[in-house]
Amino acid sequence: MVFLFFLFSLVSPFLFISPKHFHAPFQKGVFLFLILIAITSFWKERKSKDKSLVLGVLSEKQNKALPYLLCISCVVFLLSSTYHAFHLTKAIADVYLFQDADYIGLSDILLSVSKGEGFASAYYSESGEGSYLPHHFAPGMVFLSPFVSLIPNRWGLAVGVFFIYQLGTILWLLWAYRITKINPKEFGFKFLVFWVLITNQLYLYRLGSSFHFEVLVLPFGLFFFFVWENRIKIQSSRSHFPWIYYSISLSLMLYLIQKEDIGIYLLLFFLPMLIGYFYEYVKSNKETNSSQKDKLIYQNYKFPPVILVFTVTIIWLSFVFIIYPMFGDLQNSNPWTKVLRQEYHSAFKQVTGFQKSFQIFLELIVSGGLGIFQMIPEVLGIGLIYVTHIFSTRPWHHEVYTYYSYSLIPFVLYTGILWIQSAKKTSTSFAFLILACLFWKNSLDPNFPLDTNIKSPWEHPTIEKEVQSDWKEINPILLSHHQERISLDLKKTENSSQTINPPETMNARDKREGIFVFSQYNLSFFVSDKTKTYPLEQIKNSESICKMSNICYAVLAPEFTDEILWPKSRILAYRKELEDQKRQMIWKGKQIEVWEW
Repeated sequence: MVFLFFLFSLVSPFLFISPKHFHAPFQKGVFLFLILIAITSFWKERKSKDKSLVLGVLSEKQNKALPYLLCISCVVFLLSSTYHAFHLTKAIADVYLFQDADYIGLSDILLSVSKGEGFASAYYSESGEGSYLPHHFAPGMVFLSPFVSLIPNRWGLAVGVFFIYQLGTILWLLWAYRITKINPKEFGFKFLVFWVLITNQLYLYRLGSSFHFEVLVLPFGLFFFFVWENRIKIQSSRSHFPWIYYSISLSLMLYLIQKEDIGIYLLLFFLPMLIGYFYEYVKSNKETNSSQKDKLIYQNYKFPPVILVFTVTIIWLSFVFIIYPMFGDLQNSNPWTKVLRQEYHSAFKQVTGFQKSFQIFLELIVSGGLGIFQMIPEVLGIGLIYVTHIFSTRPWHHEVYTYYSYSLIPFVLYTGILWIQSAKKTSTSFAFLILACLFWKNSLDPNFPLDTNIKSPWEHPTIEKEVQSDWKEINPILLSHHQERISLDLKKTENSSQTINPPETMNARDKREGIFVFSQYNLSFFVSDKTKTYPLEQIKNSESICKMSNICYAVLAPEFTDEILWPKSRILAYRKELEDQKRQMIWKGKQIEVWEW
């Protein structure tokens, strides 16, 4: 049985390295095979009196093989997902789909962080000089900045996101196995189910392939829940008791800083637990006399951890939603409250009925284990979180698509952990049936996994090839012209008799002023990361922005655009603005133009 589940855990890793046309048929084949196994298991359970067959109890031999098979599974997952990540990133970049929203914008913020400039953003403010935090209060994204600063050519964000996805997935698996080792005979089968579910998790993959910083909820959500689960061990030791508050508070804060609304989801998830705590407290007071109450109060003087979580979270939310907006740089930023109220065309919204919404909820719950049928308080908490998606007007949030699964995935996986270590029993046939449903659902999603052979969305292949050929010359021009400008300025300074301060070195001047490039929305990825990029629409603020730079450029290709997303007339209007400002076109290739001022 262990070897069978090991093979099922390799389904998605196999899909990562296989052709797209093979994905759906293969997963449907796995679905049919699991249905057959479920039927066979059900028939054996009806005829057998052996509880090990009915409840899936693992033998000693199977338990010995489990850690080796788990290790192989993790290695295969790492290798195949790395292969998939590289080819997916390259494919998206090659067809110019890494655009200003959101990949370039997020990379720009992380580069600013790595340079010690805070969360300065040119893409999420009206002026081009504001902070990203009023748009989304997510200071935790700083953990991705090392990837962006160390990995060149704007690949850093992609590498960082996929690395965190891989790390988070494996850490959740290892935590589940750590629990299983406590009682492998009882917990082993439930771990096998969790193992297959997490390695083939559709919503987990969506988060990992989103190229968004929300993927950080995987490791930091795990860290918080791991500390939370160990609170009982710490509480049992009076000498170590104060550390329960410090450790929970620290892990909680690291989780909360990943995005401004995580605190809301935490409160909703723990709300059933808080209600249960107060119910038990009131009930115990009614059932004890006065002398027993005094003894009970003396024994339980400790501050309940669930109250601590609520207190810290409410204080944090008060800061994010009330205090920070009072003192933050809202005038130069595009606040998240404005974004949330943004209306979208009805064509974007696919989930329009209660039946579809309930189906998504079931898929989410089951994808973390079979706790939906047994872990009632946790399922109620996840249900409260999902209500925020049901009533959301943002299409992708409403459908729990791409990175919007960040609000639910840590809680779903944590519920799976609780299910593994619980005394709840699950029949073998029912577990196989649930796994069959998982693979059937995955087979219906055309984006699981994403195709690494992406067809170009641009209507004119000739224009795209000409743009690609132009890039061979553009970045050398941008960097060489900058050095020439600095050299001329230094010569003028040296020859000037009115100079009071000693002339700056080239490196110091370059570091202080840098190169600013106003780039068309679909060209920014290929602009050298040694420059500071701005969206083309910020040309209207170029006079104030370029005061901070020694040299400014604009890079545009009016013919190379999506007429629906960015009409050619809009790009031509920006070019007309450059002409009106008497800017100079210093280079023109087959398609791309470079302007300087």
